[in-house]
Amino acid sequence: MTEQSSKRWESVSEALRWRGLVFSSLLAVRRLCRPVMYWHAWHIFQTDLQRMPAPYAKEKVEVRIFTARENLEQAIAHISSLGQIPKTEVKSRFDRGDAAAVAYVHNEPAGFMWLTFTDGADLALGVTWILREGEALRYGSFVLPKWRGLGIHSAVNRALNEYARDRGLTRTLASISAVNPQSLNLAKHARNPKIMTLIVVHIRGVSWTYTKAIDAPFSSRFSRSTKKYVWRKTDSISDEL
Repeated sequence: MTEQSSKRWESVSEALRWRGLVFSSLLAVRRLCRPVMYWHAWHIFQTDLQRMPAPYAKEKVEVRIFTARENLEQAIAHISSLGQIPKTEVKSRFDRGDAAAVAYVHNEPAGFMWLTFTDGADLALGVTWILREGEALRYGSFVLPKWRGLGIHSAVNRALNEYARDRGLTRTLASISAVNPQSLNLAKHARNPKIMTLIVVHIRGVSWTYTKAIDAPFSSRFSRSTKKYVWRKTDSISDEL
């Protein structure tokens, strides 16, 4: 078995383990359709920063918050290696004022999550967030496969919510993929209200994007460029938080 085939099999096995057969099948169909059409659906959640449940990690987790004011060499290296994000992209997020929570288990980086205060942050396919006064956005959550299922996500989530609250904010928002049952369990455990569901479909050949919001108007939380979105070979949409 070649190295590429081995990695592909590991990816399939990981998806089946954490998502189950139904969600894994949906992802497989989406991958097959990708050359012509790409679709995604998110549930949008809101967190009241005056009511935050305690984390429930099953391992001892140390969470460090990094910002542009810190010595970021280590943070950039850890985040880039964990999530396979280019170091230039990690640095650009810090440069625009974003914060990152990095979880360490037994002194080993195990996962991270981002927080942005910037209105107009990208969701996907030309759709951008609308943030109001007193709000921040949690995004880009990732936990190494070997640490998943242990509540690591809950620890970084709590740390970033506390960071936002201590800076005078009242709410944080987050989008969770509708095909990511593990992350949806975090919102269920925290009893965070789902404020809307967003569906986005992009047809590559004609550069046409369709959006559908359920339970709230699209314009209440998102905007979309009037220009046609052009799909790039490097485009990738995470199924994490």
